[in-house]
Amino acid sequence: MTRIALAALASLTAAASAQAGGLDRSFQSIAPLFDPSGTFGAQLTYVNPSLEGTDTLGQSYSADESFTTYQWSYVQDVTERFSIGVIGDQPYGLDLNYDAPSASSAIGGTFADLNSDAVSVIGRFKATDRISVFGGLRFQRAGGEIALRGQAYANAFAVNAVATSQGLDPAALGAALGAAAAGDAATVGEFLAATGLTPAQLGALGGVVQSAAADFLAPGVGGASGFEYDLDEDLETGFVFGAAYEIPEIALRASLTYFSEIDYESDSTERFSIGGVLGDGVDIDSTTEFETPQAINLDVQSGVAEGTLVFAGLRWTDWSDFDVIPTQLGTDLADLDDVYRWTLGAARQFTPEFVGLAALTYERSEGDANTPLAPTDGLLGLSLGGRYTRDALSVSGGINYSRLGDVDLEVGGTTVAEWEDNHAIGVSLRVAYQF
Repeated sequence: MTRIALAALASLTAAASAQAGGLDRSFQSIAPLFDPSGTFGAQLTYVNPSLEGTDTLGQSYSADESFTTYQWSYVQDVTERFSIGVIGDQPYGLDLNYDAPSASSAIGGTFADLNSDAVSVIGRFKATDRISVFGGLRFQRAGGEIALRGQAYANAFAVNAVATSQGLDPAALGAALGAAAAGDAATVGEFLAATGLTPAQLGALGGVVQSAAADFLAPGVGGASGFEYDLDEDLETGFVFGAAYEIPEIALRASLTYFSEIDYESDSTERFSIGGVLGDGVDIDSTTEFETPQAINLDVQSGVAEGTLVFAGLRWTDWSDFDVIPTQLGTDLADLDDVYRWTLGAARQFTPEFVGLAALTYERSEGDANTPLAPTDGLLGLSLGGRYTRDALSVSGGINYSRLGDVDLEVGGTTVAEWEDNHAIGVSLRVAYQF
């Protein structure tokens, strides 16, 4: 039964990494800590998402970018009760590319390439035959680049810059200009009465906004338009700790793991493509403070019959406390909700060498509009996997299909695109050898 338990967890990690809420990639599995002493494991996961939608200008997008992630691990007993595990993974990442002309679409040319690598060194102490505690350090590197382009961002940034320069509320100015274009005299009148501006002054501000938006869309430095942001990779340290309860005779194990947030203070570069109201068209070097989120994993498994095991898991990630605010831009690029990821599955031993598994994964839809940098809301996935063991070598793999929740995308509080009927497919292979 112990082999079935290990196979289930290894295959689940391999199969269920298709696409997650927030920026989760590896889900920070600590399952390798429970491998036999002297076990080295290496895993590769390939994910091919399908992210398609249409903006309010009629432009269709296929924003998906396939990606590959890795995990490796080694665990070694130091004494009869104490062991050390080392786990390397890529916990967070984002690959998006809205490949469309910037000047004729709402968000065309917007892209994100964010990545991270981590190594966790964790000690595990068996207080009794059933209770163990573990903890250690996580060394994590994170960085990437983002570009915001298209008419939606041009209008939003232009309105914000002009309103700020005049001491006006950006949302109110944007609404008044939209009302003027639509012939809504009542809304325009309310804005003029509240601000003391004249119709001529509002018209002049509208002209400045149009000019600033045109500057944003025009090719500038390096021939690119819009806003560009580079976040240098930085290495920082966090911690992990937890506890587990086991009854080996029935393959029962329950573990609770806490991952701390990791604070960064990274060098960054910002650039608006061309001079004018929005900027001077040159690189602005600054320092960006942000933190990768804290998280909690709860994992439970138990044998229910000879050769059969069931398992469940819950991961909470504190994405609502994750902010990335470039100094010049002054706007949060990461407007995310907390994510609760549920997993339920079963494993069955078909032969002495082969174990198969199936699992369901669920993330609740929050029903909120997202930014173009987070074009999904909720998830329902099915994973199928298996593990073949021969002597000291085991090979496990899996495939995951996930339906991704529909979502409206907003820029500056205005809906600019709709994302519907999307999915992701992930395949993974893990090889482990006990020396």
